[in-house]
Amino acid sequence: MWLQDVERNVLDGYLMRPEITMAAADGMRRTVPTHRDYFDDFLFTATAMAVGEGDGYTFVRACLAYKSVVGAELDSTPPLVPPAVAAVVSDVVGRFEGRSRGDQRVPHRGNITRTQLDLAEEMYLTLGEDLGDGPNAAGARVHSRMLSARIADGFVHPVVGAHIWSDTPAAPRRRPGSGRAITVLDDVDTAVRTWAASPAERPEIERVILAATHGVGWNR
Repeated sequence: MWLQDVERNVLDGYLMRPEITMAAADGMRRTVPTHRDYFDDFLFTATAMAVGEGDGYTFVRACLAYKSVVGAELDSTPPLVPPAVAAVVSDVVGRFEGRSRGDQRVPHRGNITRTQLDLAEEMYLTLGEDLGDGPNAAGARVHSRMLSARIADGFVHPVVGAHIWSDTPAAPRRRPGSGRAITVLDDVDTAVRTWAASPAERPEIERVILAATHGVGWNR
């Protein structure tokens, strides 16, 4: 499922609450620049196998879709994304190649070759940092950093974004050594639950969520 579909489903879920009016739901919608939407969706999908929401082919699908949509503009930088971060993505997607005759799939990782998986793990470790806890934990940090940046940049309502941000099932969130991009998730989850239960506190909780993005997203 694409990130935009997930955001829409989360917003629909909040709209089912009796205290959320149509007008309030309109205030929770955001308009996102096209390239930024596709960039964020690429990272959301490409890191799915690292957070327990996909397998190797999810990464393959993300690369094929992003390259197909962005095309000749692959080297351009999406709005508010640091050029160094965009360059890593354009380099990885530019080097991505589909499966050729004779390529062997990696056992138990879905329909992905060794070369493709190496490319995925290279991106995870570059954008998520190698903290000695393996490529999947690094991939979870990339997933977290992208969602944090999307909230901080105003491209998704704080609670809608935080609802998705805190739902990172395979993230090693209780390992302090895995960095703030992981350890912050428990605090974000608490904020989301408080927002839902305490209407009077919502403006303050949204500020708490925005504060939680500091030091996690791309512009750290």
